[in-house]
Order: sequence, then structure tokens, then C-alpha cells
Amino acid sequence: MVPYLLGIGGMPGWESGHPNITDHQAFAQTPYNVPHSLVLFAGVLVLLSVTAIRWWWVVAPWGLHILIDIPIHSLALFPTPFLWPVSDFRIDGVGWDHPAVWVVDVTLLLAAYALWLHSKFRHSRGST
Repeated sequence: MVPYLLGIGGMPGWESGHPNITDHQAFAQTPYNVPHSLVLFAGVLVLLSVTAIRWWWVVAPWGLHILIDIPIHSLALFPTPFLWPVSDFRIDGVGWDHPAVWVVDVTLLLAAYALWLHSKFRHSRGST
């Protein structure tokens, strides 16, 4: 959204609905491609293994995020470039703006928040 506000030319607009990330110039696509690449994620895991740093669990949510994004991003709206920079192959999943995906997402977020609040409330009352 910021490039539109700054008047950077050549960027797609919202006139025909959601702009597709592949319609953006390369400099705008790279910040999206890097954190959504299983190739780069695997490289970081290998680097952590080689350096004997046992913090793989810190980056594990990154890999889980990519795996979740693959089936819930359609080709029409931010398809997940999980093989970038090796390949441009992307899967046409159900869009995350689809009601079935959105309802499940919001329900899981609300359930996680409710569990967190419940845990916080129990600990504040001194019970375990």
C-alpha cells in the first residue's frame, strides 16, 4: 500500500480487485518471496545444524507458516512461492479470503486467545 501512497509508478492498483503479487515489480516481490520459501527455510535449518546451534525450534514456526500458506493461497491472491528462487511453481489453493478458510482461521485464533486468557486467569488466582 505504501508504494501507492508514495506515487511509485508501475505498481498495480486496486481498480480490478486484489492486486496479484506477481503483477508487482521484482523489487516489491522479493520481500514476499524470501519468507515464503521452503528452499531458504531448509538452508537456514542446515546452517543451524552445521553450526551446532540447537535452536531449530525457533525457526520451526516459519516452516509451519509456509506449509499452511501453500494450500490457502490462490494464484489470484498472493500465491506462495515455496520453491523460490529455484522455481516459480506455485499451487492454486483455496484463497485465504474464502469464507471457509477465514472462519476456521478466526475460530482457531479466538480459541487460542481464550486458552491464553483462561491460563492467565488461573495463574492470577493462584491455582495450577
